[in-house]
Amino acid sequence: MLKYILLSFLFFPVAACSSDEQANTPSTSVATESQVIAASPAPAAVSQTADYKIIFFLDPNGEPCRMQDAILNDMTNELNGKVNIHHVQTTIAADRDIFYHYGIRALPTLLLADASGKEIKRMPPGVKSPEDIRALIQSIPQS
Repeated sequence: MLKYILLSFLFFPVAACSSDEQANTPSTSVATESQVIAASPAPAAVSQTADYKIIFFLDPNGEPCRMQDAILNDMTNELNGKVNIHHVQTTIAADRDIFYHYGIRALPTLLLADASGKEIKRMPPGVKSPEDIRALIQSIPQS
């Protein structure tokens, strides 16, 4: 019995903000990385000229996700021209394929990708400070 209790505690944090993305089964079609990124438009406040993207996986109803969104909004001027930010939400049915494509199971999650959508670096789930986001941007390959 203790074994089952411990296992339930290990799998409980997986649904930190929402269990919506786990409730539905994935579609049988497999999206390419460029289709995945194209399905999630960037906010108009961030420059469209950057070659790299921060893909922000969130549940807009979850408090940790709202906290992370506020941090990213506060950093808009700093991120402008360096990266584009793409919001991928649990509440949008079309975005669920993007969750499955990248294997996102906990929220909020930030992922750095190149222009084609190829993952460069993923941060562990949870609210990240501006310093953590700056460190993520530092991992952009120098050309």
